[in-house]
Amino acid sequence: MMGYEYRPSWLCFGARRAGRQRPRVSRISLASALLGGVLTTLLATGATPPAFASSVPAAAVDQASWSARKKTVELRNGVRLAYVEAGDARGTPLVLLHGYTDTSRLWSILVPYLARYRLLIPDQRGHGGSSAPECCYAPADFAYDTKLFLDALNIRKAAIVGSSMGSIVAQLFAAEYPERTDAIVLAGSTALVPLVREQPLWSILTSTTAPARQNESFLGEWSPGSSPTPVDPVFVRYFDREMAAIPTHVWRGVIRELTGFAVARHAADVRARVLILSGGKDALFGPEHHTALTQAYPTASAAVLADLGHNLVVERPEVVAPTIVSFLDEAVSVHIAMPRTQGG
Repeated sequence: MMGYEYRPSWLCFGARRAGRQRPRVSRISLASALLGGVLTTLLATGATPPAFASSVPAAAVDQASWSARKKTVELRNGVRLAYVEAGDARGTPLVLLHGYTDTSRLWSILVPYLARYRLLIPDQRGHGGSSAPECCYAPADFAYDTKLFLDALNIRKAAIVGSSMGSIVAQLFAAEYPERTDAIVLAGSTALVPLVREQPLWSILTSTTAPARQNESFLGEWSPGSSPTPVDPVFVRYFDREMAAIPTHVWRGVIRELTGFAVARHAADVRARVLILSGGKDALFGPEHHTALTQAYPTASAAVLADLGHNLVVERPEVVAPTIVSFLDEAVSVHIAMPRTQGG
């Protein structure tokens, strides 16, 4: 498959293969207009994308003050979520969902590029400054938290951008709450089972009492600092501290719920427009995962960023963010303008 390479097998989340069917992509003009050599488009025609025009430089977010920017909200289910609100308070609501053992800080690098939106960036339950209850770390729990989060902020509808586990939550949210979903963006994502017990990663994450603190080698590999494209070292330093502080029961609880979970089982219920962004050097979700996503969402816009890894949103924000913006500018307006179907 185009642009993919693999890292050590113990890192790979590999799952059932999606077969050799060529992915189908209905719309990709927004990405091909923006990206150039970094992007490999997946078009049935094999068309070559035009050259990428650089985005306007944006002022970086101060990493030292990110935690101080957090507010808190108590959800109706008793979970307390910490979150950062940024961007234009009058803009389209855009919820940014981080991945497993990440925090809202993941999105700090993209904030300047997405300033036209009302950005709502939670620490998901068990992560960062949010409460970490003893139980309930299934994708459905995270999706319900997102619904209650919007309820608490009196937001009827939002676009959702998810990275890794956050993209799994975004898929489930869009399927369960279609009337609340403007569009979804899936970065470093999958439509397959993310993990099976037979993989070495299962043992690493479930057999230890403190995964992050007892295995520095693993923590280093898990960090965005190990991405194939260099990531801001100041960001990585703060990020790694927060990752290491995540409670052991959260490390274990989330991974147990993701094991054997059929991510796209309700894909047919998703009515919102979908953008799929995959890294060509993603060691966690390789080419079969991208193929499965394009099969689960056959009308989605989709692209492989050939030189990037699993953490593509922080590897090349100046490439990823304009792609997201172009998609949302079209998808959200189309979604709002579309007449409601019977029963919708």
